[in-house]
Amino acid sequence: MRVFVTGATGFIGSAIVRELITAGHKVLGLARSEAAAASLAAAGADVHRGSLEDLETLRSGAAAADGVIHTAFIHDFSKFKDNCETDRRAVEALGAALVGSDRPLIVTSGTGLLTPGRLAIEENAAASGSTSIPRVASEEQQLRWRRVA
Repeated sequence: MRVFVTGATGFIGSAIVRELITAGHKVLGLARSEAAAASLAAAGADVHRGSLEDLETLRSGAAAADGVIHTAFIHDFSKFKDNCETDRRAVEALGAALVGSDRPLIVTSGTGLLTPGRLAIEENAAASGSTSIPRVASEEQQLRWRRVA
């Protein structure tokens, strides 16, 4: 299986890339810098140059894969709300490339969406339409694509 991974050199993404390659999968990793591209190549992944803001690059990466794992997020918290909207648009673009197929889209999210004191499982969801947690929009977008696909 060929998997497109955004955030492929980040904390979560790099661990996923290693696991996928070890399990015999091919990885196409999103890289926005030369350093990220070199790191991916050294790990044995194919490099797909682009960024979360470049929606066509995201669509083409997703279209070239059997599945997508989205772990990227812009960690400039002085622009958190804007970055959450960039993330939502990225999820929308990735999902659009997969519509009508049986290819999966997995989206990671922040632990800030979890309810304090409650065990976190896949069925937990943050309050829909939450304006106090703008990153909820990315999760809602992913769920819309899951229903369409």
